[in-house]
Parts: sequence; structure tokens; C-alpha cells
Amino acid sequence: MFKIEINKEVHLELTHPTHAKDTFALTQKNKALFRQWLLWVDKIKSVDDTMKFIDSSLQRYADKKYVNCMIFYKNQLVGNVELAVTKGYGIKKGEVGYWLDADFHGKGIIHKAVKKMVKIGFKEYGLDKIFLRCAVQNERSCNVAKKLGFTHEGRHREEIVVNDRVMDIDVYAILKHEFV
Repeated sequence: MFKIEINKEVHLELTHPTHAKDTFALTQKNKALFRQWLLWVDKIKSVDDTMKFIDSSLQRYADKKYVNCMIFYKNQLVGNVELAVTKGYGIKKGEVGYWLDADFHGKGIIHKAVKKMVKIGFKEYGLDKIFLRCAVQNERSCNVAKKLGFTHEGRHREEIVVNDRVMDIDVYAILKHEFV
């Protein structure tokens, strides 16, 4: 398991089976918030479901297709950030995703974690482009992209259904040479 220090307060750890219990508890605590935006929330009903996700994450990490990290703030598990490597037409791309305990919103934690994951994508995975998608109504998530210098590339209308709500998705991306 690796640990990446971002600053004195925030660090990432490669998602590991030892995180299963705390991750499950955190997702359950934030279920009402997360289920507004994330498709998988209602499918996670037990620590065993979380463990299956972690096992899958580690296999995809070993295959160099994915990296999933838990976010810690002052050594407390508070969220998750991931990078999935995708295939493009000659362009090496990746997609970032993230979630954060509501009690820790507004502290810049996600901004720092996503920035570090983007850096990993460009430096360690040799990606040319990294994108993220967020529901138009999820202003907090869209603001992460904007603050990190991602370019709004478009809107996919009626792209996703979460809890019987049809939502439009905004797509943001940043190119390797644009990342500072």
C-alpha cells in the first residue's frame, strides 16, 4: 500500500482491504448526499460489497488501468479519488472521479486530492488528457474542474438517470501541456 503526502493535513492511500469498514461507514453516513449524484451508492449494502469494490480496484490497479485512493484529512478517512485510464483514438486519456464526506466540504481537500491525481495521471501513467464529468446541478463538483483549470468541453443532454432523475452532464478536460 502506498501513501502520498499532499501537505501536512492531507494524504492519499491506495485503497486497501483495511479501508473497507471505514469506507462503508462513510458512504452510509453520506448516503443521502451521494445518492443525488452517484449511481453506485444504493448498490453498496454491506462491508462485503465495499470489499468487492476494493478487490476489483486493486486488480485494475495491477493491470495499470486504474488507481483508487482514499483521502485522509488529519489522518481521518474523509473521501475517495480515482483515476480510470481510458482508450482514445491515439490519445491516452483518463477520467477522474471523487467523493468527500459532507463534514469536510469547503476545506479545499478535494481540490488538492484531484490535483494530485491529475499529476499522477500525467506523470506516472503518461496520459495526454484527463477529463471529469459532473451533473450540471452538482455545482460543487463542477467548480472543482473550473478551479483546476479544466476546460468545459460540452454538455451531454439527458445523459444519466440517478434515482429517477434525468440529468445533463458537463464534461471538463485538461491537457498535459495545460496542467500547471
